[in-house]
Amino acid sequence: MTIAFWGVFLLAGAQQRITLQECFDMAELNHPKYAQKSLLAESAALQIENYKKDLLPQFFVNGKMSWQNEVIALPIDMPMLDIPELSKDQYRLSLDVNQTIYRGNIYSKQKELEALNQILLQLEVDKDLYYLKNNVKSLFFSIIILDEQKKIAESYQKQIEVKLKEFQAKQEEGVVLSSVLDGLRVEQLNVKQQLQEIKLSRASLLANLELLTKMELGGVQELSVGDISIDGQEQERIEYKYLTANQNKLEYSKQLIDAKKMPTLSAFATGGIGRPGFNALSDDFSEFLMVGLNLNWKVFNWNRFNNQKKILDLNIQIIETEKTDFELNVQMALNKMQKEIDKFENLLKDDPEMIRLRKNVADNASHQLDQGVITTSNYIDDLQKYHQAVINMKIHEVQLVNSKLDYLNVLGKL
Repeated sequence: MTIAFWGVFLLAGAQQRITLQECFDMAELNHPKYAQKSLLAESAALQIENYKKDLLPQFFVNGKMSWQNEVIALPIDMPMLDIPELSKDQYRLSLDVNQTIYRGNIYSKQKELEALNQILLQLEVDKDLYYLKNNVKSLFFSIIILDEQKKIAESYQKQIEVKLKEFQAKQEEGVVLSSVLDGLRVEQLNVKQQLQEIKLSRASLLANLELLTKMELGGVQELSVGDISIDGQEQERIEYKYLTANQNKLEYSKQLIDAKKMPTLSAFATGGIGRPGFNALSDDFSEFLMVGLNLNWKVFNWNRFNNQKKILDLNIQIIETEKTDFELNVQMALNKMQKEIDKFENLLKDDPEMIRLRKNVADNASHQLDQGVITTSNYIDDLQKYHQAVINMKIHEVQLVNSKLDYLNVLGKL
């Protein structure tokens, strides 16, 4: 956990502005799966340590007690020679030591293979944490849209209030019917309810964002995304990295198979006490000791190792087809997102003119209402359309940024 992250965590409750990247960082840092990264690394280190311990001397204490119906006996009978009869119950207690000298450099292969497996496990965690960003982004942009709607609704509310005050003054002069004021008061209440709904919806979304980020966001008034650029970006999807890492692991596994083809050489020592000892004709308990070398080499395995390598090669080819299919799907998704970006850019080109025209209509409706030419409903309808045009432009701006982030998300660069 970095000092910067802790700074965000401690100050979030007091600051007025929060960025999308800060929410990404804190959501990832506080997710339960984030702890798996260090746990997986610790597990891999222990596994490698166990592989290394296989190279150390191995000690075994062996004991045996048995009875058999027949023992070694000389096939002669000499009256002048007393030949002892061996006991049919036998005992043996020994300490055996085995030390590997050479086994095809398997340890280094196991160590490297564990490192490759660790990459796969870490990528699985990264993938889950990356998907978490989509949830954060969705909440973040929903709040931004509500904030824009709130600003426009408050502006609309002020215009209604101004017009209401104007007509209240005219009513006192006896030139305006009360029904005109009632229409404005109804719209004033509608706007009040809209603002209340926006407030409650924002609080709900903010609570969920706090739940994901473990940040205190009650005092945050501004949510910032920052500059978004999609030019020159290349695909870096974790899923694609996972497929490549899996291929690397399979490719390296062939080296482990080659290592298993090699002979193994080990030294051994065994010592202890038993009846009989190494002298099978003695019926007394005696000590024994033996040291030596063991060589084991499976010179013929019915082509089993080669078949195992062919299976690995086939699996590598299968993954390659999955990578090709994945790249195709990514490109199709990028094409779709680019169309979305183009759509919102085109809408934003027309939005200013749409707002200008709607404003002209609303201003004209205001003059006509003052002159009594149109009803309050006609005026409110035109005023609503003007403010809806403003809202649409703000929403299009937010949707454009969101679409660019979706484009980066498809690339794995969110």
